[in-house]
Amino acid sequence: MSARRYLSPLRYPGGKARMAPFLARAFAEQVSTLDVEIWLEPFAGGAGAALTLLDADAVPEVWLVEKHPAIAALWRTILTDGPDLAARVQGTVPDLDLWHWARQVLAAGESGLEADLAFAALVLNRCSRSGIVHPRVGPIGGKGQNGRWTLASRWNGPGLADRIRHVHSLRARIRFWQGDAIAALADLDGSGVEDEVLAFVDPPYIREGNGLYTNGMTAADHRRMAQVLNASPVRWLLTYDDEPVVAEQLYPDRRVLAYRIANTANRARIATEHAVLSDNLVLPEGELLPGAESAWVREHSHRSHAA
Repeated sequence: MSARRYLSPLRYPGGKARMAPFLARAFAEQVSTLDVEIWLEPFAGGAGAALTLLDADAVPEVWLVEKHPAIAALWRTILTDGPDLAARVQGTVPDLDLWHWARQVLAAGESGLEADLAFAALVLNRCSRSGIVHPRVGPIGGKGQNGRWTLASRWNGPGLADRIRHVHSLRARIRFWQGDAIAALADLDGSGVEDEVLAFVDPPYIREGNGLYTNGMTAADHRRMAQVLNASPVRWLLTYDDEPVVAEQLYPDRRVLAYRIANTANRARIATEHAVLSDNLVLPEGELLPGAESAWVREHSHRSHAA
C-alpha cells in the first residue's frame, strides 16, 4: 500500500494511521451481496486512517462524522475552500497573539465566520498541549515561549498547506457531515447501505478520553454506543483502551484483540489497546500494527457459538 506519510493537517493522539496496511487488507477481505465500498469514521478527529486508505486507493470513498463544531468547520472548509485556507496557513507564523485570538474565536463558537473558526481550530490543534481544541487549553511552551518547545514546534506552514491542498483534491470521494457519532451509527440500520459500509470506530477512550477531547463520552455514552454496535448489521472494527469493562461488560460476546501502540498524548509511551470486532467482519492474516505485539483476548465470538 502506497500513500503519503503525512496526510491529515490535524494532530491527534493514538496514531491510527499506522494501522492502515492492516485496515486496507481488512477492507479488501469483506464479501457481501453488494460491494463493500464505504469506509466510515464516525469519530473523525484527524481522520488519519481514512485519509491514508483513500490516498492509497485502498477504499473507494470515505464518510466522516465529527461532533466538535470547530473541527467540523475545519473539515468543511478544507473540502469546500481548501486553496484559500492553505494560502492562509502557508503564510502564518504562530505567536501568542494568534494563539489568544484562536481561543477567542473558539469561545465564540459558530457565531462568527466559519473560515475563522476553521483556522482557529487548526491553530489550537497544532499549537496547544496534546492538540486539544478548547478555549481553556494551554500553549505549547507555556506563556514564556523561552524553552525548547514553542508554539511553532508543531507548525510547518508550507507542509500543512500542502496537506490541506491534497485533501481538498480528494474531496469528490469524501462525504463529511457534522453530527453525533452514535446517532450516525444507529442511522445505518435500515438505511439501505448496511452491506456496503465498514465502520472504523475510534471513540474517546474510557481512561483518558475526557482529558484529551473536548467532546468526551460519559459511561452512559459508552453503554449506548455498545447497544447500537451490538445490534448493528454493519461491519465494524472498534478501538479502545484496555479497560476491563470493554471486553467484560460492553462487548462480552465479541472477538477482542489486544495490541500495543505508541500513544503520543502521554509522552509517546507504549500503550496496550483493544480492537473489538463485529461478527461479520472478516479478519485478514497478518499483524494489526507493523512490528507490534498483538494477542487475542477472546478469539471466538460467543454469539457465533450460540448460533
